[in-house]
Amino acid sequence: MSILPKVDPEFKSLIPPLTMEERSQLEQNILSSRKCYDPIILWDGFIIDGHNRFEICFRHGIEFQVKEMTLPSREAAMVWILENQLSRRNLTEVARIEIVLLKEELLREKARRNQSLAGGDKTRAGALLPKVSKPENERINVQNSQVTEAGVGKGTFIRYTQIKKHGSPELLASVQSGELKIGTAHRILEINKKLRIANKMYKHTANVIPSKTSKAINQQIHDKLTGLSALLKELIAKLEEGAPDDPVNNQSNI
Repeated sequence: MSILPKVDPEFKSLIPPLTMEERSQLEQNILSSRKCYDPIILWDGFIIDGHNRFEICFRHGIEFQVKEMTLPSREAAMVWILENQLSRRNLTEVARIEIVLLKEELLREKARRNQSLAGGDKTRAGALLPKVSKPENERINVQNSQVTEAGVGKGTFIRYTQIKKHGSPELLASVQSGELKIGTAHRILEINKKLRIANKMYKHTANVIPSKTSKAINQQIHDKLTGLSALLKELIAKLEEGAPDDPVNNQSNI
């Protein structure tokens, strides 16, 4: 070993952590052979693959090899880290999707910076022009590419991105921790959406039902609104029964 690797917190944060069982097994493998077979991969002296191997070897005084990668920039190193992680077989579906989404964000941010640097005054002038959204077929192609790279089903990918975009922080955290499966969390998301709509409709009908003491009451309208209100209350009760495992508060507040 001729180079003492350095740890970059941002690089390390891109790598899904090992479970306690996985880390224990890795440590046992290294200690039993007193050797680290896989080299620690570096870029500009910083670890981009092998944080756990380095920590175990360094703590136990076990020699290890390093391999320096030639990459054009820090952003390229971060993309390499993410792509390399996708080759791991033990990643969960959530971890794989998160890696692909993070990679897209890195590439998009890099493209924005490059455009800003190359545009000069044109960039400022372009800000005055109306923004044109990407064609639908382009968005579909990007999504299909992400699904393929993540190695998950398209439905799973779409459901997770909807949870990430529209779900509560608590619901998302439950999925990311493995407490809830993606499909279960998505059903909770849909139930909560229906609850919000039903509550809104219930409160509206409750407010517009004419008072029986009103001289201008139309009995037919009153009866229909009362019936609709009752149906909405029944729907809300059924929806709440359908989400017993919801980690967030889904009370109707009626």
